[in-house]
Amino acid sequence: MLQGMQAAARGRAVIAEARVVLADRLGCQPGEALQHLIWLARDLGMELEETAALLVGDRPAARETGGDAYAVVRESALRARRRTTPRGDTDPMVAVEELLGRPITEDAEADADLLAATPDDPVARAILDAAIVSAAWLVPVRSPEGRVVDFVYAALNEHAVDPFGRGIRELRGRRLLRADPGAVLSGLFAAHVDVLETGRPFARGPFSYTTSRNGTPRTMRLTIRSVRVPTGICLIWRFHDEEERTARRLEQAERLARIGFAEWDVATGEQDWSSQMLANYGRTEQDGPVTLKEISEVVVPEDLPLAEDALHTVLDRRESVQYEHRIRTPDGERRHLWLYAEPVLDSSGLLVGVRMLTQDISHRRSLEGALAETRRDLLRLQGQSARERQVALALRRAILPPDLVLAGASGLRAAVRSIPAENTARIGGDWHVTRVLSDGRALFAVGDCSGHGLAATADMARMRHGLLGLAYTGESAGRLMGWLNDLANDQEPTATGTAVIAHFEPETCRMKWATAGHPPPLLVRDGRARLLDDTPDPLLGAFPRLTYRTLTTQLQPGDVVVLYTDGLVERRDSDLDEQIDRLARIVEKHDCEPDRLLDLVLTRMGYDPFADDTTLFVVRVA
Repeated sequence: MLQGMQAAARGRAVIAEARVVLADRLGCQPGEALQHLIWLARDLGMELEETAALLVGDRPAARETGGDAYAVVRESALRARRRTTPRGDTDPMVAVEELLGRPITEDAEADADLLAATPDDPVARAILDAAIVSAAWLVPVRSPEGRVVDFVYAALNEHAVDPFGRGIRELRGRRLLRADPGAVLSGLFAAHVDVLETGRPFARGPFSYTTSRNGTPRTMRLTIRSVRVPTGICLIWRFHDEEERTARRLEQAERLARIGFAEWDVATGEQDWSSQMLANYGRTEQDGPVTLKEISEVVVPEDLPLAEDALHTVLDRRESVQYEHRIRTPDGERRHLWLYAEPVLDSSGLLVGVRMLTQDISHRRSLEGALAETRRDLLRLQGQSARERQVALALRRAILPPDLVLAGASGLRAAVRSIPAENTARIGGDWHVTRVLSDGRALFAVGDCSGHGLAATADMARMRHGLLGLAYTGESAGRLMGWLNDLANDQEPTATGTAVIAHFEPETCRMKWATAGHPPPLLVRDGRARLLDDTPDPLLGAFPRLTYRTLTTQLQPGDVVVLYTDGLVERRDSDLDEQIDRLARIVEKHDCEPDRLLDLVLTRMGYDPFADDTTLFVVRVA
């Protein structure tokens, strides 16, 4: 038996030495080094004492591996031909038992007898009652030889909670090592035994503490104290995770919202400013808070009377205030701060302090200034746009007078709708021409100049008036289109656009026409609609001195020809061909007079009057 006790003592000594060696090599605390030592033993499939012996005794291997403790043990294990395959996950309680060299047990009946035999301890009770954090009174459990093998929770205060949320009801009467095996792995159990045996108080923390329950580990920041009392020891502990998390969240919230907090002790003149409060005033920890003497230097002169009045309100009238003021930071930057302040009064109503909160709203004020300037610009542009719209509409009315369409033309009835865009910026260059020529032919044309606004309206005027003058030459539609193209190319800058020009010959009932980049005309015959040549020649202004084709279409009585601009069929959310097919289905289903057909098409196509101008022209062969 004596030999067994000696062997156990040697094993504990080797483990203790190995823990110190490993802590030195890894640069960590002894408690953390012990955890690494246990994990090393598991990884290598070795006993804890064997691993410790290899680590302590194989110094040359340490030199060969550059001081890597893990490499030392692995190399030694290979040389010793030990098994190196891991045994898989192990309950942390096993590691504790390996470290202690004995099983961790509980004897509820014996522990109950122990607590019953333990006299009341006024010192322990006083510590529990005085503690404002978790506290517990522990009674030692001794082996037959008198060695402390565990502690039993004799009592806990109302604040007591362990890492898993257990309190008085769950812990009272339980053994420490069963409830909290991390006490061994971290070295706390040995420290508690030392407190009991020597009477020296123990304190540690904050530090990272790991324990487990039913094989589930948990790590947190812990501060712990232990003292000896007549019947055992008392522990006082506090977990910092929630406090640190709350403080971190508060600091982040202050930084994100640029809110700083400060307290001013009126009696001593001392001020306590948060880091964000200092940052709001452009100051550092070395600069410290703004004093009363410095207010006139920090606050801009225009806002100084406001700051002085607020100070008078808080100190003399003892009322809360909130106001905005501008400051100058040490580097010359101007900031806008919103300040809240309230007096702190004692029970007799005397002023003892002031609480202050500031928020840096410089960015908000900068945005408001930019928005105000933008608003003024928009109002100015709105007025300018309204004037431009009035001019553009007046110009359109002058260029496109509401006349009788093809009045007096033989064999035709026609109607046209030309609708300017509601959006001033989208008023474009839609135009149309209808004339009965001296030789009896009827001329009708639809066009659209590129662009919007007054520039497009001016281009439209030149195109339309140019065609009206050229029409009396008697030339073909293709020749007229070529001259319009030359007119577009001769402008500075070059104008571009699309057009369809057509002549109707009443004697032959033929339509001779030309197109330049324009949506193809629709021909409706016997209730069926089809496109007339969907491959137009290039748009006007694209190429100089271009020759355009003159196409011929034989018409019949009752035929309907529909000309239109892209404002009727172009949509951002649909395909152009789909919209042209939709237009075709509408016109082929309604056999009515041109004016009525125009109204039906405009209603059912659902065109957007804010997107672009729209022109629709319908000719019916009598």
